[in-house]
Amino acid sequence: MAMEMIKLANLSKSFGTTEVLRDISFTLEKGQVLSVIGPSGSGKSTMLRIITQLEKADSGTLEVAGETMFRTVDGKAAYESPEKLRRIGLKTGLVFQSFNLFPHFSVLRNITEAQRAVLRRTKDEAEEKAMGLLRKMGLEDRAYSYPYQLSGGQQQRVSIARALALDPEVLFFDEPTSALDPELTREILKVIRTLAEEKMTMAVVTHEMHFARAISDWAIFMDGGVIVEEGEPESLFGSPKAERTKKFIRSFEE
Repeated sequence: MAMEMIKLANLSKSFGTTEVLRDISFTLEKGQVLSVIGPSGSGKSTMLRIITQLEKADSGTLEVAGETMFRTVDGKAAYESPEKLRRIGLKTGLVFQSFNLFPHFSVLRNITEAQRAVLRRTKDEAEEKAMGLLRKMGLEDRAYSYPYQLSGGQQQRVSIARALALDPEVLFFDEPTSALDPELTREILKVIRTLAEEKMTMAVVTHEMHFARAISDWAIFMDGGVIVEEGEPESLFGSPKAERTKKFIRSFEE
């Protein structure tokens, strides 16, 4: 039986009086790729930020690799201890759309810094891990460059390497190509496709419809803070049932 890496149930979140997420539930099994599509403002990024502990949930239940992160008690999300949250946090990685590299650190240091601070690896261990990932990203020769010396696609590959350096069990991508032009977008999609072939468990928020259809085991369409429709990619992209889904997918084909 496949292991459930993410088990999210009845997640709700509001900012002030604005309800951003309502009753969101899904599971992601080990080795699967989940694509999340939907218009801007539909709650996709907020959902990822809650799973990766950058935002707090209002209510719901979340298990990561079999460990409970929070659950609803008396109508509110009750979180586990800081120590347990830190341990769970190491199981997930998040790649942002805006790279978020430290501009005053070299590429190598951007990838080694968290390894040394969080995982307590030695300088040699961290650098060996970093160089292996840079080779994988085709950036071995840019180890001592600074972010401003790289293209957007190269910076995003460095940010993917940085996330992978902490050995997450699940990797999340929040619109990783939205800041890139089409040529650089292809670079990043190729990296994600390679990770999928290696059976990395991933959830990808994206506007790249053809890519999402090709790479995913499961797809979710969100709008207005709810999951409108979900299913296997061929079904969701090829013959969606909900009118809102049809309209959204059609907008990318025009």
